[in-house]
Amino acid sequence: MTRFSVVPAAYLVLTQQGVTGTEVLLQQRGATGYMEGWWACGAAGHIEAGERADEAVCREAVEELGLTIVPSDVRLAAVLQRSCPLGGPIEQRIDLFFTTSGVAGEPTITEPDKAADLRWWPLSDLPDHVVPHEQQVLEHLRDHLARPPALPHDTTAYAASGPHLLTRGFAQTLTLVAAVGRNGVIGDGAAMPWHLPEDLAFFKRTTMGGVMVMGRGTWDSIGRALPGRRTIVVTRDRGWSAPGAEVAHSLPEALLIAGDTEVFVVGGGQIYEQTMEAAARLVITEVEQEPEGSVQFPIIDSLLWREESRDVQDGFAWVEYLRR
Repeated sequence: MTRFSVVPAAYLVLTQQGVTGTEVLLQQRGATGYMEGWWACGAAGHIEAGERADEAVCREAVEELGLTIVPSDVRLAAVLQRSCPLGGPIEQRIDLFFTTSGVAGEPTITEPDKAADLRWWPLSDLPDHVVPHEQQVLEHLRDHLARPPALPHDTTAYAASGPHLLTRGFAQTLTLVAAVGRNGVIGDGAAMPWHLPEDLAFFKRTTMGGVMVMGRGTWDSIGRALPGRRTIVVTRDRGWSAPGAEVAHSLPEALLIAGDTEVFVVGGGQIYEQTMEAAARLVITEVEQEPEGSVQFPIIDSLLWREESRDVQDGFAWVEYLRR
């Protein structure tokens, strides 16, 4: 078995009793370069070398919220182990979520370059766009507290009954879907080099009900969100948005948003290159043409891929490959 490293991080789930029940403190992420504009736990950060996790969450509380908390007052409530098909140590993570019963001071934004907003939200009614893995933990916490009479309705008691182990990403698989000419060309960066109505119908059947990840260029070539599917668009443009599109600013962000499911990667060339080594399945329309174009699909190495099925049509074939 291949050894791998993990990146550990500590999160503070700070709660209070509000008019409508338990409330949780969330910050809206600012210009951090990761999940900007999304809501996240009040304080969080990587655990430094040689640092205990409970000390790390107390340090983050001071740095991000101006709150003084001591390790003896925090309790480990949940452990989330995350993975990503892309692999690499940075995508293998252990997230430790702590609650606390002792806080000195009022929370405030102490790093305005990293946090755009800070507010209490009902745990039963979280805002849109909570960082997906943090939302998973908060919803687990909410659901656990909603089961009387097993536990009192407070997060300290919840933590005392744990910690609870959660996972994310281990059930996610990548399927690359593309139409490819005999010369490997898939387009010129702006449009497809052929018009095959039967293949468009096949694409619809293949992806219907699923989650699609695509680059901005592919979105622009389609021009709209396709019905019956979630569409996640990867773009470096921080100000870009479009109706029906979920926006990610990196491929790992896109896969985190997608969740534990089969993810259909549908272009363009750079996105295919970045996901080819991580894919479990290829659904390829092999077109009997050799068009001109600058964008090519990665080489399908027969030592790595085996042909599972082939459905020959007039002028093209639908071929499924599985990783050996």
